[in-house]
Amino acid sequence: MTALTRLAPEPIWSLTSDGSLIDIADPRPEIVCFLEMGNVLSKIARFDGRNPGPAYSVAQHCVMGAQAVMNEGGALGDAALFLLHDGHEYIVGDQSRPSQKLYSSVCIDLYGEERMIDAVAACKAAWDEAIYFAAGLPGPEAWTKKQAALIKTMDNRMCRVEAIALFGHHAADQLFPKTKPPNLSSAIKPWAPMKAEEEFRKLAYRLIGEGRVVGQAATAAAARSSR
Repeated sequence: MTALTRLAPEPIWSLTSDGSLIDIADPRPEIVCFLEMGNVLSKIARFDGRNPGPAYSVAQHCVMGAQAVMNEGGALGDAALFLLHDGHEYIVGDQSRPSQKLYSSVCIDLYGEERMIDAVAACKAAWDEAIYFAAGLPGPEAWTKKQAALIKTMDNRMCRVEAIALFGHHAADQLFPKTKPPNLSSAIKPWAPMKAEEEFRKLAYRLIGEGRVVGQAATAAAARSSR
């Protein structure tokens, strides 16, 4: 893991589920909680929540994609990488692809460079390193080319099949190139937040280890209480 440094000179405080505060400008493995991650991601909507009906959560995306990795013969470790690939969103929130493109265009128009996009990427990358380290897994900078390609490709394949399920083929064809559908364990139908959180927790127990997940929750709680 690369050495982690502060993302901002002053603390940037954010509330956690137990009412305590964490400094989101200080990416440290000891404050990562996978149980809280599942809870938060279960309530963050993919596609900015624009699909008809219930929201389709980031947690469900991560779980179904990780299951697809395994269904296609991928290693459990690679499935774990996918399960956590959006884990930083429980700390820094979600910026949809259209929003990121908008920010990029505005930054280039105003400043001649992608300042905001670079900052967002840096924050995500720093928290990715902390999250994967806490899980006992290699961070993205240490992934093999095969692993990096697998996670990116599965993410894109999931995006397209999710768009088809939630908005229809015509809508999906306008934004996402045709790809091989992932080998899903079930049809894409939005889960309620409680189910998405539960499925994320169960798969985290399997792929990361129940002892590590529970132990990391205790470590995070102790780190917050000692602040």
